[in-house]
Amino acid sequence: MAMKDTDKQKLVEFLGGYVTPQRMDLFRRILEERTRYITVVLEDIYQPHNASAVLRSLDCFGIQEAHIIENYNEYRINPDVALGASKWLGLNRHNQSESNTREAIRLLKEQGYRIVATTPHQHDVTLPAFDLESGKVALLFGTELGGLSHTALSMSDEFLRIPMYGFTESFNISVSAAIILYHFRQKLNQSHISWQLSRKEKTDILLEWLRKSIKRSDLLIEQFLSQ
Repeated sequence: MAMKDTDKQKLVEFLGGYVTPQRMDLFRRILEERTRYITVVLEDIYQPHNASAVLRSLDCFGIQEAHIIENYNEYRINPDVALGASKWLGLNRHNQSESNTREAIRLLKEQGYRIVATTPHQHDVTLPAFDLESGKVALLFGTELGGLSHTALSMSDEFLRIPMYGFTESFNISVSAAIILYHFRQKLNQSHISWQLSRKEKTDILLEWLRKSIKRSDLLIEQFLSQ
């Protein structure tokens, strides 16, 4: 929808009349805690339970966007696990290229993200020692069995691992994501990083949330545009 920012704000006010004031207050409060400073990239995740649990964690920790790479496996959401989390997130699917991983990482680098692979590596940094203040972070998670692809690893800027103290070599993906995002969220809140969304981003997201929350919102938007 190609609209000026001022028109989008007017549309938000218009659609806001079709939800309760409490709902609008909730949307605005949550938007104040949303961030794109951190994003998550999921490469070929095929188990719906894990895929959905990651989305739920993203929503709970206020991470607004995820990038879904589908080279071989379709990313399927289990609604009983996600509990509607995907409705409130920006999901960017990468499945149109011969090398979706390369294309997704190239795009994220253009947007200023550091590409951080979550995998044991000879040059890895443990979670407590990771420097979150050096710039925006795109966290890469790979398949349950094979981990990240060679392309993802070769294009990564940094490598991150969670310290382990038992016999098992790794957590599953949904647990790893939850641990890292919890740790990063605490660091973010205690930092001087400008992690909040811009006014324009908030307007765009609020407009999308209203559109998804109101029945037949497309007809209301047509009515607004015709005025």
